[in-house]
Amino acid sequence: MIRNAIKLERIGGFTALLWVVVVVTDIVLNVVLIGQATPRLAVRAIGIATLSLAVIFFPLGRLVWIRRAEYTRFRELFTLLSDGIIVMNPERTITFINPSAVTMTGFKLHDSVPYCLYCQNRSLLPGQQRCLLADERKRHYFESELPTNSGNVPVGMSRTFLSRRAATSEQDMVITIRDVTAEKREEELQLSRRLTHHAYKIQEEERKRLSQDLHDGISQTLYGIGLGLEHLSRHLHQPESEQEVRLLHQQVKEATEEVRSISHSLYPAALDRIGLVATLRTMAQTLCSPRRTVRFSTNCKEEPPFHPDASVHLYRITQEALHNAVMHGHAAKIHIALLQQGGTVRLTVEDNGLGFSMAESQFGYGLRNMEERARAVGAQLTISSERKRGTKVELTVGIRDLELPSLERVEK
Repeated sequence: MIRNAIKLERIGGFTALLWVVVVVTDIVLNVVLIGQATPRLAVRAIGIATLSLAVIFFPLGRLVWIRRAEYTRFRELFTLLSDGIIVMNPERTITFINPSAVTMTGFKLHDSVPYCLYCQNRSLLPGQQRCLLADERKRHYFESELPTNSGNVPVGMSRTFLSRRAATSEQDMVITIRDVTAEKREEELQLSRRLTHHAYKIQEEERKRLSQDLHDGISQTLYGIGLGLEHLSRHLHQPESEQEVRLLHQQVKEATEEVRSISHSLYPAALDRIGLVATLRTMAQTLCSPRRTVRFSTNCKEEPPFHPDASVHLYRITQEALHNAVMHGHAAKIHIALLQQGGTVRLTVEDNGLGFSMAESQFGYGLRNMEERARAVGAQLTISSERKRGTKVELTVGIRDLELPSLERVEK
């Protein structure tokens, strides 16, 4: 088609040029051969003939040339597409393949396209074709693994059919393939994130229930026993018995405080009452002692609009970082910072404790727990430490991620 377009346009251009030459010749002959009609008539006949040829061939060649330009543009489009395009005949022999498909599969022109793994293993009924996309004309998209020269590649495939050939009535099938490896990996990460969030949600609900049971059950019982012992000590007149009752009363008070402490550690009820910012500030004040200073700073003028589940995750990460700073780092100074900058939230817990070597350290359950919680809210967690130079735990996350709209689909 392209060669014919070039030939037709050249013929049309040549005949147009010839017609111009004939017209000029006719004018010259009119001047030179005055009174001789025969040569002039012959020249004019040639001019009319060449003009007719120019009128026929030049537009026809131009039309085919335009079609050639359109063909070139479409071919350039197929060449630049990031998706692979493979055209194959009914015998699955490649008749056209674009560079993206070559890069993705390693196939070349005239190679035979193998069936995807699903089609290789699917059961066939009488009359069915092995290729699912060729067999089910209503199905336009399908995902499977395609055997390539470099191994099996997860791909998304869509297909269409070219018009039938007049001679054989066969139809070539056009397959568009797209490497979905990154998408599959992202789906797996999203699924892992949702499952982790769901597991923590169940864990926090169970902790909340146990915390309420301790507060409403054992704690109240111990409080009642303490009141009874106090009342009993007032009616005893024997110094030895009174001393024993007072000792029992003191033990009951200590047990009550211990139960209350366990209840608070199981679930931070203050989060529901006063919010994350105030709870972190209270936590810092509680951990202060004559030997330890814990400072909390924030630029949040009001309670951030975090999802309650996200607030629990941030609280637990802070709690674990503080526990490590006090118990393992023996830190004398700890700084907790909750900063909001644009659409990003940064939570930092930094201490001046003993620190540890990142190269030699094997992260324990607590650090892995922080990483899983950070992953559950889509945050980036960075832990840096050096021996005798303290430890810094920094969490960075977008505010929209802390709203957790995608993770709530798990409950649905």
